[in-house]
Amino acid sequence: MVKKFEQFQDMIARLYPDKVLNMDDTDPKKTLSRTVTFQVTDKCSLACKYCYQINKGVRRMKFETAKKLIDAILEGDERFSHYINPEISPGIVLEFIGGEPFLEPVLIEQICDYFVERATELCHPWATMFMISIASNGVHYFEPDVQHFIHKYAPMLSLSVTIDGNKELHDSCRVFPDGRPSYDLAVAACNDWMAKGNYMGSKITIAPGNLEYIVDAIKHMVDLGYDEINANCVYEEGWTMEHAKIFYEKLKEIGDYWIDNNLVESHYLALFIEDTFFKPKDPEDLGTWCGGTGSMLACDPDGYLFPCIRFMESSLGTDQKPICFGHVDYGIAQKKCHKECKDCLDAVNRKTQCTGDAEKCFDCPIAAGCSDCAAYNYQVTGRLESKAIYICCMHKARALANAYFWNKWYQVTDQKKVFKIYIPEDWALEIIDKDEWETLKEMEVQNESRIE
Repeated sequence: MVKKFEQFQDMIARLYPDKVLNMDDTDPKKTLSRTVTFQVTDKCSLACKYCYQINKGVRRMKFETAKKLIDAILEGDERFSHYINPEISPGIVLEFIGGEPFLEPVLIEQICDYFVERATELCHPWATMFMISIASNGVHYFEPDVQHFIHKYAPMLSLSVTIDGNKELHDSCRVFPDGRPSYDLAVAACNDWMAKGNYMGSKITIAPGNLEYIVDAIKHMVDLGYDEINANCVYEEGWTMEHAKIFYEKLKEIGDYWIDNNLVESHYLALFIEDTFFKPKDPEDLGTWCGGTGSMLACDPDGYLFPCIRFMESSLGTDQKPICFGHVDYGIAQKKCHKECKDCLDAVNRKTQCTGDAEKCFDCPIAAGCSDCAAYNYQVTGRLESKAIYICCMHKARALANAYFWNKWYQVTDQKKVFKIYIPEDWALEIIDKDEWETLKEMEVQNESRIE
């Protein structure tokens, strides 16, 4: 399965191969594009049951706050440039988030207008190497100010409206504060945007409360016209081995549907990854899954700067102290406390995360593709140098289901390929029975013999 939509940094790599060569450096913070997130409000029109923002408010960012940050990073203010500049990141993504960002469409347009105007005046490299990213609940899509903005910036806008699959799944979680459903509004927004020839991003969030709906949800996304479907399990506590057993069976059903309907080569589904996941990681690879330890920059409505929105008070609530490392008025890591925060973030790597309950994760035979959120790790453990492992059983189930799916696909299409199974038998038997395990191993052996 190949992604059809080209990511911004992939486009940079394709159009500007010299910039890829310049990334050949020992500095792990160098990246082809860096995201600067503006939390234009922490207010939201929905009350989604699985939302990680547990402490929403009613704050609104002032334009002057955003202007200060834009001026600082475009003018090369040394209090900011050590962290973000076009040499470290040739491209920049202006991301707008809430709460619900489209509660503030006029402010978003004002910020984008100013960025374009100022970058052009300065002949800054980012004047032609930027894009805008917004994830919305779709509730406000048809409001005049929102329509004005998205039509104005459509060529450089990556817009996604969250739909959790079919109506039953979506409305089981994504509701208004009074309990009213939001599916019909979200789908109307998606249909309109795609009818105009635009790409619409997708995101299905799988949680313990909606796991039973995922087969119909994935099928429904195909019926809606999506050929690239992103889906993931939440990181939060609540997953059990019983959920993993259900997940495996659901993924098998989805896999059979994908093969039977000839969708493997025409559609992308993030739940099935062919080459890079579900195997050991190189012990020398200390890179972390999450970019929230120093590869991003997020500004809250009051101008405080964070490595990621999930380190903000709106996400952490009272669970942990927010991890702030600067402010638009005085820069990044300029105060002692902020420098200490940044130093801690810089010290995080895959090895430091694998401590305590997560110690076994470093040598895990299916470590590749096991995702985590640095801020959620901190929220749960109180330490940056640690890792929450609630999602572990779901990753194991997904590893087994991928072995089933890909080895079946290779047989159906007569390909001389094999999807190797790295998960240990005793782990597998916590999720599937002995007969199913032997079936998976036999498929692997059959495909290996076809290669020889």
